[in-house]
Amino acid sequence: MNRNKFYWLLAIGYWLLANQCAQIVTPGGGPKDTKPPRALKYSPDSAAINFKSKRIVILFNEFIQLNDVQKNLLISPPMKKMPDVKVKAKMLVIDLKDSLKKNTTYTFNFGKSIKDYTEGNMLEDFQYVFSTGTYIDSLQLSGKVKNGFDLKTEKDILVMLYDSLNDSVPYKKLPSYFAKTNADGTYKINHIRADTYKVFALKDVNGNYLFDSREESIAFSDSLIKIEGNSKLDLTMFKEEPAKQKLMRANVSEHGHLMFAFIKSTNDSLKLNFLSQKPKENVFYEYSQNKDTLHYWFADDLKDTMKIQIVQGNKIIDTVRLNPITLEQIQNSKRGAKWKLNVKMNVSKDRPFDIQSNIYLKFNHPFFYFNTAGIVLRQDTMLKNIYFLYEHAAKEWSSISPVNDHKNYEISLNPPQKTQQVLKENTSYHLFIPPGTFTDIFGLKNDTIKIDFKTQEEKFYGTLKLNLKGIKSNSKYILQLLDENENVIKQDLISEPQTVNYSYLNPQKYKLKIIYDANGDGKWTSGNHLTHRQPEKVIYFSGDINIRSNWDMELDWKITE
Repeated sequence: MNRNKFYWLLAIGYWLLANQCAQIVTPGGGPKDTKPPRALKYSPDSAAINFKSKRIVILFNEFIQLNDVQKNLLISPPMKKMPDVKVKAKMLVIDLKDSLKKNTTYTFNFGKSIKDYTEGNMLEDFQYVFSTGTYIDSLQLSGKVKNGFDLKTEKDILVMLYDSLNDSVPYKKLPSYFAKTNADGTYKINHIRADTYKVFALKDVNGNYLFDSREESIAFSDSLIKIEGNSKLDLTMFKEEPAKQKLMRANVSEHGHLMFAFIKSTNDSLKLNFLSQKPKENVFYEYSQNKDTLHYWFADDLKDTMKIQIVQGNKIIDTVRLNPITLEQIQNSKRGAKWKLNVKMNVSKDRPFDIQSNIYLKFNHPFFYFNTAGIVLRQDTMLKNIYFLYEHAAKEWSSISPVNDHKNYEISLNPPQKTQQVLKENTSYHLFIPPGTFTDIFGLKNDTIKIDFKTQEEKFYGTLKLNLKGIKSNSKYILQLLDENENVIKQDLISEPQTVNYSYLNPQKYKLKIIYDANGDGKWTSGNHLTHRQPEKVIYFSGDINIRSNWDMELDWKITE
């Protein structure tokens, strides 16, 4: 008798007997079962060739149950119609719903979907393999997938191989083979036939194995890969910047404040055309840091619906209608009592102030005018000189004048040349800002501000001397000092080997990051699949950077591509 037929009859007989006679009970006494289920028989055999069956039956040594099989089961190459998978006592029964490709090796990986019935012991990454051809393909591709911006890894990123080599296949076709990454970013695609492939990775947000959403991150190989033996390939992920500008949302945040959020950064050619009533008084444009959000401020108390055309260059992006919030509405609502000019500061009596920092005042509305004559900084009975710097003044020191484009103000406690330290360490100060010093575009004035603070001790800080080597001539780099949460503490543009000194560092752990600024725009630039552009390369210093109080640290870093 044919062996496959024998196993098939045996499995059916066992199932009939189990359904008629067996009851699933928890065994009493003895040691607890800690072993996962074990496959005893397959029909057809695992690693079968010339496969033509529509049903697969796998017999285990104990009663089993399934755990979210639709999520855990990975079939490579993928099937358009997922098979029907069910449990009958100790048997796993798989009914195929899709037609099979000719001369193809299929791998069923059940992930964490199979466990025993009584104790829930999981059989992880159980596989069933068969071929519709005359042999089982045995080649392998493995590697690692990292995020291009911060080199972090992620679980369940699809790494896919296509035997069709056109650039459009990730958008239109299912892959020939695929695997998912582990938490450490590693992947392994098994049972590949020898051939030339296009390699593409995808964070598949909608689960259809296609790159069809702007929210999906991708990675791709610079060139086709010829697999003739076991191969390795690492990939760098990124999210493409949208090709076209688009308005994502527009709203009225508060009286005199409109907000426009865009799908990507804008440029200086962006403007608003008011097709109905137009604000005339104290109009200000304010952009977010990466210029993908525009805040439009105006002082007029408009009453009617505003019809606004958003234009970039000579192209109309969108047209919106917004209803303004009037002063009357504010006065008749709970917000009326809060309609005032508010201030937040980076100085407090509860914590020591950094002796190298300036005091930042952040207001809830843009300025129209201010008069700093009454501001007093006092150490005991001694008055200190105060200098002023506007946040968006490109690092230029400025005399007193109106601020026309932002809500942030900086009081510098050091002279412009910084030849002499004004603030003393471990010293108490009093800052007084009289009422009416600042006037916003609505005519609202600040209340009295009084702050008592104390400066930090100089021995609290540490220093870092960084010797950069291996910098290529005619190349541009961005050097970043980061804290543990990847916040940028300091950024420098580098084009030659040099020593960079970091002083007055808080005692904590830091990271160093280099961005190869290929286009010289001073920021990390993402990639693009259709133009075959990879994201700008990023590297991190591999050693520990633990700055301690009253301690000087020196590092050598040789940059290699």
